[in-house]
Amino acid sequence: MATEQEFDCDLVIIGAGLTGLSLACWLLDLSRQTNQTLPRVCLLEPRIEYHNDRTWCFWDRESHPFRELITHRWPHWQVSKGARIVSQSSNQTPYAMLPAGEVYRHALACIESCHAFSLRQGVTVLEAKESADSVLVSTTAGQWRTRAVIDTRPPESSCLNQSLGFWQVFTGYEIHRPGHGYDEHMARLMDFQPCERHVCFVYLLPLDADNMLVEWTEFHPGVELPDCRARLDAWLDEQNIGDYTVKRLESAALPMFPITRSRDPGRVIKAGVGAGWMRAATGYHFATCQRSSAELARQILDATASGRWHLQPLQARTHWLDWMDRVFLRALRQHPEAAPDWFLDLFAATTAEQMARFMSDQPGWRDAVSVAKALPTGPFLRATVL
Repeated sequence: MATEQEFDCDLVIIGAGLTGLSLACWLLDLSRQTNQTLPRVCLLEPRIEYHNDRTWCFWDRESHPFRELITHRWPHWQVSKGARIVSQSSNQTPYAMLPAGEVYRHALACIESCHAFSLRQGVTVLEAKESADSVLVSTTAGQWRTRAVIDTRPPESSCLNQSLGFWQVFTGYEIHRPGHGYDEHMARLMDFQPCERHVCFVYLLPLDADNMLVEWTEFHPGVELPDCRARLDAWLDEQNIGDYTVKRLESAALPMFPITRSRDPGRVIKAGVGAGWMRAATGYHFATCQRSSAELARQILDATASGRWHLQPLQARTHWLDWMDRVFLRALRQHPEAAPDWFLDLFAATTAEQMARFMSDQPGWRDAVSVAKALPTGPFLRATVL
C-alpha cells in the first residue's frame, strides 16, 4: 500500500488542452461553490508555449467557466449550395465563437492562482501504470505517483475504424479586409463547393465590418489528406475579395469517427476527444466538453472527500444519439454527393432551437424525430443494416 508521503499528487491530468484546462477550471469553480476540498492536481502538457491557434464555436445555451470570454455571437446562421440557401435565427441560442487564446489566458491564470494546481509544460507522458492503490506515470521528465489519472490525449489513428467516418480537414484564415461586404450578423456554417467524391464547404464568420474568419473544410475518408490552404486561396481569388491581410492561420484534421469507450471504472480513465466527447457526425466538441468536464469534476471532488479513487468513465451523449451518428456517417460514406442536399433539408425541416439542441448533444425525442423525417428513407435504412 502506498503511504500518504509516497504520492506526488492526488490527480494527474495528461494534456492541458481544452479538456484538461476545462477540467481544472470546473474543479476550481465547483469547489468554491460547494466548499469542497480541492485535490492536488498536476497537469502534464507536451507543448512549451500556448498560441491563439484555433477557435471553438458552439450554440450559446449553457453556463461554463469561459462564457464571459465569448468574443462574437451571431443570431442568424445559414447553409447553402449554389442559389439554394436555408437560414435559421435565434436570439436565445446564438451561434458563438471563443478564441483559444482567451481560453488559455483564463485557464492558465486560474491554475497559477491556485496552490493545489501545478502545470508542467514540455512533458510527454510515456506510460500510466495502474496498481491497486495508485498510478505510476512515467514521462520524459521523470515519474509521478498519483491516486488517479485523467488521460485527455486524442485517439491513435490506428485505433479508429477508417471505414466508418471521415477526417474533417480544414484550413482557415482570420482576414482583415476593410468593408468586406458580408453580413456581420450571419454565420455561414456550410457553403458547399464542387468536390470530387467527398464533401467540401466554406465556413465564414464575419467578425465585424472589416474582419472575418474563413475556412475551407473537407470531410475526407482517405489517408492522404488534401491541401486545403491551396483550395482556400483559390476560393478567395474567385470571390474577388480584393486586397486582404491574413492576421492568423488555423488548421487541423479532426477525427470524425465513432470512439469505442470503456465503461469500467478505474484509476485511469479517458476524457475529451479520445473518450468520444467530440461529436463524430459533426466535429463539434466545446459544449459537450464543458458539460462532461463539470460531471467529471464532481466525481473528482467526491473522490477527494471519500478517498475512493475508482472513477467512472462518462457517457458524453445518449446511446441512441451515438447510434444516429453511426447511421449518418455510414450513409455519408456511401453517398457523399448527396450530403449538401441532406444538410440543407435538415436545416429546412428544423427550428433554430431544435438545431441548437441537436448539435449540442441535448436533443429531445421530438428533435430527433424532426431530424429523422428530414432525411431520405432509403439511404438511411440501408445504412442501418450494413
